[in-house]
Amino acid sequence: MADDGLLALGSAAGVVGILVLRLSWGLQARSAWHNLAGWGAIALSLLCGAGSAGAWGIAVAALWAMAAAFACLGWAAITTPPKRGRAPNRRAGMLPEGGEPLRLGERFLTFALVAVLSFGSAIAMALLLRWIALLCGAAEANATVIALFTAPLAWTVLAYALLMTASRRRQFALIGATMAAALPPVLAGGLS
Repeated sequence: MADDGLLALGSAAGVVGILVLRLSWGLQARSAWHNLAGWGAIALSLLCGAGSAGAWGIAVAALWAMAAAFACLGWAAITTPPKRGRAPNRRAGMLPEGGEPLRLGERFLTFALVAVLSFGSAIAMALLLRWIALLCGAAEANATVIALFTAPLAWTVLAYALLMTASRRRQFALIGATMAAALPPVLAGGLS
């Protein structure tokens, strides 16, 4: 019975946290205290949910918080008047202006680095972690799950790092270093 009360408290704290954050973000000036109170209530919601039913309790408390956020966004969408006038003509600099060169080679190389080669590097890092898990005595299925978990995470981090790196030399060094992660398992024959 106490677990039900803790879960109800966690759910209520999540809703209150969302409402306080919505209030805070709607103020004219930034309020650190309101933000702290809102995030604190959400953290309390997480702790109460975990204390009541573990991961299931966290999920239930988070659903209440997400429903409150959905309601706040829906209310804002309904009550906000449309802007008058034309939309601004801003450009993101994706395409060159006027007679500037298209630089298609550079654009293709960036795509190849970020989308294709970083995926290969992520696979290499996943193979390395799988091999290390097998060496440490993990079961075959657990090592494979580690690899499957690592690949998309590593791909995301690598793609971000490559996009934020301005130097091509650093980009290639990052790709090369992460591709080298596949060498130990390949040389040891530990891919089976």
